[in-house]
Amino acid sequence: MYGEIDLELYTISIIRLNTAFEKLDSSNTDEVKSMFEESLNDLKTLYNDIVDDLNQEEVNLNEYYMFFQNGKQTFPQFIEMLGSVENESLEDVIGELMNVFSNLNKIADAFPKNDND
Repeated sequence: MYGEIDLELYTISIIRLNTAFEKLDSSNTDEVKSMFEESLNDLKTLYNDIVDDLNQEEVNLNEYYMFFQNGKQTFPQFIEMLGSVENESLEDVIGELMNVFSNLNKIADAFPKNDND
């Protein structure tokens, strides 16, 4: 999907991720792991789409500006929350999620500022 962020996919992923965090203390680790894995798959797709879009010859940066301005706040928070999870059975998926958020955060940090700022 060139030039357009799939905000619906992002929103669903974040809601699912937050639900997984809420259920971390429950005894059903399989359900929580499944939620983390689904969010990971969606966020990887989103990340790959963004990278593909930003590598096009013509890029509408305005489409990404608000997403990355918000991301400068939220991506580090998710990295911190994920880093605090202490559950050996979730270690791999948590590590991969941290990697995706770190990559998104790198793009957000390098993203040009809006001329109106």
